[in-house]
Amino acid sequence: MHKCLAWLALLLCAPLHAATTSDIERLAQAPYWLSLGHYTPAKGGGWRSYVDDDSFFLAADGAHHPDAELKATLAALYAPAASGDQNAQCRYPARARWLRSQLSLTDLPQVHCGEFDQWFQAIAPASTVLVFPAAYLNSPSSMFGHTLLRIDQADTRANQTALLSYAINFGAYVAPGDNSILYAWKGLAGGYPGLFSLVPYQQKLAEYNSLENRDLWEYHLNLTAEETSRMVEHVWELRQVRFDYYFFDENCSYRLLELLQVARPGLNLTSQFPLTAIPTDTVKAVKRAGLIASTDYRPSRERELLGRAKPLTSEENQWALRLSEDTALLKSPEFRALPADRRALIQDTAYRLERYRATGQERDPKRAQRSFELLRAMNEQPPPPLELERPGLPEEGHPSRNWSAGWAAETARRSVSTACAWPTMTWPTTAMASRWEHRSRSSA
Repeated sequence: MHKCLAWLALLLCAPLHAATTSDIERLAQAPYWLSLGHYTPAKGGGWRSYVDDDSFFLAADGAHHPDAELKATLAALYAPAASGDQNAQCRYPARARWLRSQLSLTDLPQVHCGEFDQWFQAIAPASTVLVFPAAYLNSPSSMFGHTLLRIDQADTRANQTALLSYAINFGAYVAPGDNSILYAWKGLAGGYPGLFSLVPYQQKLAEYNSLENRDLWEYHLNLTAEETSRMVEHVWELRQVRFDYYFFDENCSYRLLELLQVARPGLNLTSQFPLTAIPTDTVKAVKRAGLIASTDYRPSRERELLGRAKPLTSEENQWALRLSEDTALLKSPEFRALPADRRALIQDTAYRLERYRATGQERDPKRAQRSFELLRAMNEQPPPPLELERPGLPEEGHPSRNWSAGWAAETARRSVSTACAWPTMTWPTTAMASRWEHRSRSSA
């Protein structure tokens, strides 16, 4: 119905704006408009959109004709302001802002977009961070890592309030009852719907609770506040809009590259991935495009635990294990007899072990109490700063295509989710820290 109304509005409102046929043809081929429609050249000529949801388009043939979609959008922008949040100016703020500037549309109805304005102001986009949870080679589901975008406010970095930021994620919704064969087939054939989401970053980290046990790389992009805002506006346009999801190419990382092309028109990122879009390779593409301003590294809980336990002797490792299970030993004469600097290291190791064990688990009041007691002991006897050697950048490793075929076969055999799929994603217990704990117990 809304497509018919859009075309009717075009006929009624044509005299109101000065867009000529040549204007329409020119703008319909502009990189920014093609990015907003997620258009790609069709095999037989012309265009097709990656969007697999009719509700996204205003023109009946908008999925294949960027010019028809532009005409329908232009007409819809002149719909009466009384339609409020359902007005095209509210539903498509990125389209509206661009067409207004390109065609000098000064006579558009004044529409109050309450829902969008409130949403956008809460996010307050100022800068963009590409987040890469590093690969975990023992699991085919996550050996390529994952990517998402974090949208920071103007003071986020200065105040260290990244947990208050928002995350843009694209993922496949996987039916929980699918067996391994059906899962693999749907994943390869585009049988799962993929959707964008923008949620609090802290919520996303909780969803991917295993990120706490994987190194996290944060690539601060040099997008301006205006470019970041443009991208966030487009995410609003993609609410509940469905894409067919393919594990190897049209996946989480590929869709994020499309968003970056909306942020900065003229970027040529997606064309570099005609067959597969592996997260590490997409990070390389972003780097080659000159988008990365700086990089932060956040070691995993596992790496911090192993780094703190490394200088401990076998006996001290045993003390750390025992303290993590019974904090009453903190006051025992045997433990108090140890040198203060060694007690500080042991207490810190025990605390990190408790945090490591708690990853992905329901809150346990007894564990919380043990952690509190260990923190109090650490406050009385602070450990030295933990210094960890920063590993090599993940995008500087060997090409992922060298082993992608073997990963595909293993993924189908073991029936696990891909790194980009959510929310049914699960990650195995990290092996290295578990082996350290086992060795420490065995030597007791």
